[in-house]
Amino acid sequence: MSLISADQTFQLATILAGLAAFGFWAETTQLGRKLSGVLIILFLGVVLANIGLIPHSAPMYGTVSSLLVPLAIPMLLFKADLKQVIAEIGPMFKSFVASAGVIAFSIILLTLLFDFGPYEAQVAGTLTGSYIGGSLNFVATAQAVEFADPNHYIGALTADTIGAVFFMGVLMLMPALAFVRRAMPSPYFSVDSSGGDSEPVVHEEGPGVPFNMIGLAAALATSLAICALGQLLAKMLGQENYFILIITVLALGVANFVKPLVRNFNAEFEVGTFFMYMFFVTIGASADLATIAGAALPYVVLICASVCVFFVMIIIVGKLLKLDLAELMIAANACILGPATAAALAAGHGWRDLVTPGMLTGILGYAVGTFIGVGT
Repeated sequence: MSLISADQTFQLATILAGLAAFGFWAETTQLGRKLSGVLIILFLGVVLANIGLIPHSAPMYGTVSSLLVPLAIPMLLFKADLKQVIAEIGPMFKSFVASAGVIAFSIILLTLLFDFGPYEAQVAGTLTGSYIGGSLNFVATAQAVEFADPNHYIGALTADTIGAVFFMGVLMLMPALAFVRRAMPSPYFSVDSSGGDSEPVVHEEGPGVPFNMIGLAAALATSLAICALGQLLAKMLGQENYFILIITVLALGVANFVKPLVRNFNAEFEVGTFFMYMFFVTIGASADLATIAGAALPYVVLICASVCVFFVMIIIVGKLLKLDLAELMIAANACILGPATAAALAAGHGWRDLVTPGMLTGILGYAVGTFIGVGT
């Protein structure tokens, strides 16, 4: 029995919103940037539930999953202008395709060779979606493939985070290896552009853009309308499990074909991210520590082995396709860790002309990650 019971809706909502806000604040600190806000609030959710402060399950958690997550997905995709993405990422598009393809190949290969448990297929698809897109795609793909077991879910999410850290280490190691530099030569490594110990530059969508309540209200209303239409279409097609995929398609349609409306939206990405942070708190709270360790281990092995396969394969593919090492690093970072970290990595190395392509490549990953994950 937890101190805050499952029927104390407002108390639980306070905890969820408070931890989500703490996650945003944590990412302004040096340690928080290294760990990520998602990992921090996930950990805090686990701790609070397992010490008995909040319950492992509650109707409030279901509300977040069934209402706020679908509402957040269009809000995170409204600025995914696919025409602009393709036009501006230029040569990096080839590196993105190579990275995404090798990631999917690595995970599929390992699941064919080894047994990773009863949820192997769902985990493979979910992790593929996440590693081509991001946390948004992890959630969307998991829902689409009906991967809902809380302990295995958080085990996969834990493995996803651990794998991302391992991947980042491998990625940073690549330019230090002479044979990698020879395989994928880059003008960015011909001069000193390491950036030293400078802090990563945080990407901002637009300087001096004031908050506009009308823009946010319009974004929320449009997202709700997309969810309503998506739910209707899913029922009509008899494919209610594909609700998330349908609203993803609808959101991308609005983003690319109703641009005059989308241009007026304001702060929708931040609010969508806040909703997703609340969801990650509920995922943490749903987990039982006694069973997480056993559930996470095979998925950690899967991800770390996939990163090793990725490292070998991407060098071969990079050499064959004559990829630029710096562009590949940014594109791969955008796949695994998302647009913001890709932009920060480029800025931190002093590669200013790769900041925007890195951000746009990450957005492209958001747009296609779920579909590739489900297809996997």
